[in-house]
Amino acid sequence: MNKFDRKYKKIAKGISPMDLTSNFSQEDLSWDDFFTDRSGTNSSSLFLGKYSEDGIKFIIERFGLDRQARNRGIRHLAIVVDTKDPYRHRLTIYNGRHRDRDHIVMDFVAKYQHLVPKQIDAENEYSHQLKVLVVEWLLLQNPKADFSPRKPQLPGQTYPGLGLGDQLMALFTLMGHHLKVDGIINVPEYFHTGLIFSRRFLFLSPYVQALVQQISQDLWKKYRLAVIAWASATESIINIETGEPQIWEPRRQIIPLQSQLRQYFKSDGYIQIARSLKEEKVFSLDEEKLREALSKMEQPPFKF
Repeated sequence: MNKFDRKYKKIAKGISPMDLTSNFSQEDLSWDDFFTDRSGTNSSSLFLGKYSEDGIKFIIERFGLDRQARNRGIRHLAIVVDTKDPYRHRLTIYNGRHRDRDHIVMDFVAKYQHLVPKQIDAENEYSHQLKVLVVEWLLLQNPKADFSPRKPQLPGQTYPGLGLGDQLMALFTLMGHHLKVDGIINVPEYFHTGLIFSRRFLFLSPYVQALVQQISQDLWKKYRLAVIAWASATESIINIETGEPQIWEPRRQIIPLQSQLRQYFKSDGYIQIARSLKEEKVFSLDEEKLREALSKMEQPPFKF
């Protein structure tokens, strides 16, 4: 748990279902009501069947995210919910009135899914069916900020990140409980996003969990995040045993919310495999290869 979990849970106790589906405050509803559907609500127009545009605005304000956005130069948050596809909902938050990519602060596409981890990932032994929220796409950026030597561009970025990762992960976890799902699944496109999200998410595959932990252990003390991120993107992270580049392949990771699922990730079987690579140094960074790759870029993100 990060420092925002307890704070946000306390805030959530003062929120009612009607606050989330409309813009009307309710004084007489309890914490239990926060986890109860509002009868009579037309869920087809609500994001994930639970949140109206006004409700999302209410959440942003109640949890202080609007104030933190203003501190980052984002003055006006405009919320757009797209539920035309009943199985795949989209939430986009813009800075100001313009509705283009250069004004996006957050773009979030998600859907509900039933799955059995063992059936979709052979390296996972959990064989019970789960109801999960699958994050198909998540973009978080500050279009008002510029890259700098201290915070250079990372692979896949058009603008710098928001710097609200811990807050959003705590809010995601709270949202998962509210939606009554067993877990929240994400498939990081890049190694560095998998590494960042691994502060809260666990990979379904214990081998991929071990891989990410080992690369972090071997490289983190010497190199900063941007170097590791671009090393992965340019195939400059080398497996010492094979001498070959370690190619990143996107794999599923999950925030386990259901108690039985959480216990699986604490089990000896999962943990022993996830620790299997941690006995000695396995990965190194080919600095010459990375330097050459950066030199060929029209605008290298940093000097190395």
